[in-house]
Amino acid sequence: MRTFRLALILAAATTTVAAQGPRAIPRPPAQVPNAPPDGSIAPDGYAPIPAWLGQTRAPRPARSEAYAVETVASGLAGAFSFHFLPDGRIIVSERPGRIRIVGKEGKPSEPLAGLPAIWGRGPQGLFEVLPDRDFARNRVVYFSYTALPEGTDAANPPRLAGVLLVARAKLSDDSTRLEDVKTILNAEGIGGRIVQASDGTLLVSSSIPAGVGINSVDWPQPQQLDSDMGKILRINPDGSVPKDNPFVGRSNARPEIYALGIRDDQGMALHPGSGALWVSEHGPRGGDEINLIERGKNYGFPDIGYGHEYTGKPIYGDRTSAPGMEQPIYFWTPDIAPAGIAFYSGRLVPGWRDNLFVCALAGKHLVRLVIERNRVVAEERLLTELDARLRDVHEGPDGALYVMTDGNEGKILRLARKP
Repeated sequence: MRTFRLALILAAATTTVAAQGPRAIPRPPAQVPNAPPDGSIAPDGYAPIPAWLGQTRAPRPARSEAYAVETVASGLAGAFSFHFLPDGRIIVSERPGRIRIVGKEGKPSEPLAGLPAIWGRGPQGLFEVLPDRDFARNRVVYFSYTALPEGTDAANPPRLAGVLLVARAKLSDDSTRLEDVKTILNAEGIGGRIVQASDGTLLVSSSIPAGVGINSVDWPQPQQLDSDMGKILRINPDGSVPKDNPFVGRSNARPEIYALGIRDDQGMALHPGSGALWVSEHGPRGGDEINLIERGKNYGFPDIGYGHEYTGKPIYGDRTSAPGMEQPIYFWTPDIAPAGIAFYSGRLVPGWRDNLFVCALAGKHLVRLVIERNRVVAEERLLTELDARLRDVHEGPDGALYVMTDGNEGKILRLARKP
C-alpha cells in the first residue's frame, strides 16, 4: 500500500505558475425575475461572468410542487452518507467513525463492529458506505475513510495527517459487524464519495484539503497525473484497474485516474437514463459547481474557476476558462456549500422527474435543478424553513425523496407530494 503524507505536501507542493493578469469583473445585470432569492454577488462584490446564460442564477421553475415532510429517523451524529438496503433498512456512515443501520421503525442500531482504525479529526474521518449492487446475494459493502500512515506519531500528528483509503467488506448475517475487511485503494486525498456504475466499476472522488488557511496554489495535485488527489478515480470492485481507463499505460500517470482538475467533490450521482456521472464540487470562496464528468476530461482546478481564495484574493488571475478544460454545468456565487446529490426518477412527485437535487450545507436548503439537454433551466430552493444543514439525498425504493440533515442531531426526512 502506498503511504502518502499530506503534511509533506503542505511543505513541498507550492509551485509558481504563470498567471494571466487580473481583469475587471463587472457586476451582472439586475437580478433575473423569479431567480433564487439569496442574491447573486458575493459580499465582497465578486461576480464572475458565466460562460453562457443560465450557467448560474437560473430563474425559478414555472411550477412548484406541494410536498409533505416526514421524519423517518433521528438520533444520528455527524452522518455523512446513507443508502437503502434491499430489505428497506438504511445503512448510514457517521464521520467520527461509525456505521449504523436504521431499522424500518426508524431506530439507528448500535455502531457496527469490525471497522479498521479511522482517523477522524477536522474534515477527515469515515465518509461513504455503499452497498454493492448485488448486496442481496453477496452482502458486500464499500466504504471510504482516512487512516494514519504507518509511522505517524498519533500523539502529535501533523495537520491533515490521514490518507484516504477505500475498503470492501461483508456485512455479517446478523448485521452487527463487518467481516473480511480489505483495503482496495489508497486514494491519497479526502472526500471519498463512491458510486457504482452499471458495469460494476466503482467511481471514487479524491479531493484536496479545503478550508480557511489553505491556498489553492499550494495544491497543484489536481493537474498532476502522478497523484490521485483532485481526481475522479475508477476501479473494479476488487481494487484492480479497468483496462479501458483513460490513462492506463501512460508514463508517470496513475492508471486509476478517470478525470482530473477536481477541487472538493462532496456529492456524486449517476443519471438514471444515460448513466453519466454528475458531481457537486465545493469552490473555495464562491464558485461552487455542478460538473458532468466524462472520461479523461480536465475540470480545471486550480487553473480556472469561479471562486476566490478564502482571503478574498483571486486565483490565477480570475481565469474562468482555458483551452482543454471543461466548464461546470452550473455554479453558485456566493457559496451554498453543495453536498450529496441525487436524480429523481420516481412517480410520487411527477413534477420532479429527471430533476437533480443538491444538498446545501452553508445554504441550509435543498436545491432542485431542472435540466434540459445538460443545461440548467431553473433552480428552486426547498426546505429553507428547516434552517438545517443538509448532507445527503437519495430516492427511496418507495419513490419518495429522502434527505439527511447534518450535525449531532441528524435526521432522515421523507419528501412526497401532498395528498
